[in-house]
Amino acid sequence: MCLVAAAMLPAAEPTASDLYRQGRKAERAGDVVRAYLLYSEAAAKDPARPAYRNRAQALEIPAALKAHAMPSMDASGKVSLDAAKPASAPSASISEEDLAELRRMRPPPQLTPLAGLKSLDLSGDAKAVFQQAAAAFGLGVAFDPDYDSGPTLRLHLDDVDYRQALRALEAATGSFVFPIGQRLIMVVKDTPLKRTALEPTIAVTVPVTDTLSPQEAQEVGRTVQQAFDIAKLAVDTDRRLVLIRDHISKVRPAQALFEQLSHRRAQVMIEMQFIEVDRSRLLSYGFRLPSQFPVSFLGAAGLASLDPSNPLLAAAAAVLRNAIPLAKIVNLSPAMFGVGIASASVIATMTNSNAKTLLDSEVRSLDGEVASFHVGNKYPVMTGSLLGGTATGTTPSAALSSFSFEDLGLVLKVTPHVHGTEEVSLDLEAEYKLLTGDSANGIPVIATRKIESKVRVREGEWALVAGLMSVSDARSITGVPVVSGIPLIGRALRENDRNRTDNDVLLLLRPVLLDAPPDTSSTRQLWVGSETRLKVPL
Repeated sequence: MCLVAAAMLPAAEPTASDLYRQGRKAERAGDVVRAYLLYSEAAAKDPARPAYRNRAQALEIPAALKAHAMPSMDASGKVSLDAAKPASAPSASISEEDLAELRRMRPPPQLTPLAGLKSLDLSGDAKAVFQQAAAAFGLGVAFDPDYDSGPTLRLHLDDVDYRQALRALEAATGSFVFPIGQRLIMVVKDTPLKRTALEPTIAVTVPVTDTLSPQEAQEVGRTVQQAFDIAKLAVDTDRRLVLIRDHISKVRPAQALFEQLSHRRAQVMIEMQFIEVDRSRLLSYGFRLPSQFPVSFLGAAGLASLDPSNPLLAAAAAVLRNAIPLAKIVNLSPAMFGVGIASASVIATMTNSNAKTLLDSEVRSLDGEVASFHVGNKYPVMTGSLLGGTATGTTPSAALSSFSFEDLGLVLKVTPHVHGTEEVSLDLEAEYKLLTGDSANGIPVIATRKIESKVRVREGEWALVAGLMSVSDARSITGVPVVSGIPLIGRALRENDRNRTDNDVLLLLRPVLLDAPPDTSSTRQLWVGSETRLKVPL
């Protein structure tokens, strides 16, 4: 490696006369662009020889025309300035004509100036300072035929590269510069008409990343087109390509902006804890009476039993307050019956039960993409049946039934939206289905509870989602009519039942960013100049 480098050293720095002889040889061969570059470099190495500068100035316009940097001219020799084409809405396809135009409208060559930082002390008119600065970096300069040199300038630049030097001269002289060769630049006065006529128009294609859907690619293309007022922008979702055509000062930043907006979206992991709690409480108390009251025959009583001296008759008379005169029933022989109350009991029962179901899981999704989660079973539900019969139509010979499968349990859909690196919004759709135990026409009845919500939490914090709850409260009273309704003592003479059931479903969600969103990880500033004086890439 050292021997190769040593062998190359003698040829690394040709003298001014060597460059001039190479330029004459290139001019005789018809390569005016190379000849102009060699003459300009020779003039920069030996400013005392005016022949070098004169030959460079003589080839300035032919070299620019040869490099296809100059516009067409009319019969009078004036540059024809076409009106700028208005920007159109993004199209949805790239035609074959667009692809042919893409191959024709290639970007200008990349400048290859001398590397390193230089301190420049420039003086003279606009043309002179451009030539001095370009020569310091081994570049040649071509000027627009209508370029006005203007008054004398003095500029001093310390430790600048070629881009910084040319940008400073653009600002000082009101010009814009664009490359027309690897070591040749074109300088034009910065006016709207000159921009339209002379600034290179290029076409480039940008691949559409797999993370963008066709709709999102169209939206990004529309945003870029509106931001830079691009004349031609086509988003071909079949080819997964975007075609951008306009002046180079618009196309390059538009290309960079589209690539940044197309950056893959942030990935979010959503940790979920599913908690289902069932609580049941039963309370039963009171006096449980039999449901049947047997009547027993006690036999016939004689008149003697109605003697007022009988203690039993006296007690009955005291209760009835002599409502039935004994004189009227003294000649009767009544039949006596008794009503029995058996198997009566006092009850007091209380039960309390709790059941809890826990589930810990996680799902992953991209920013703005829906993630689905289901925990439960698929239950077949018969939706219809068809019975077939024999030829006589008396006995069925076949039956055809149709079923649909219902997702019982919890079905969760969550869409994360990333807001920087600190906050995440979650769009939630939760549905909870279970069998009720009832049926209609043989089809089971399914109870459904649904909730839609949106929460915004800090990254790594838990969000509690409630609302999938059901409560049932049942009370029943069993007892003898009239007696069970007596105030105060009626409650003790009847059976009282209360049954309360609660079912709660709680969701705990915690978003965790797996990678940084594009707006914080990959975006960079784009310096494009002012609205009327966009910078041409150098």
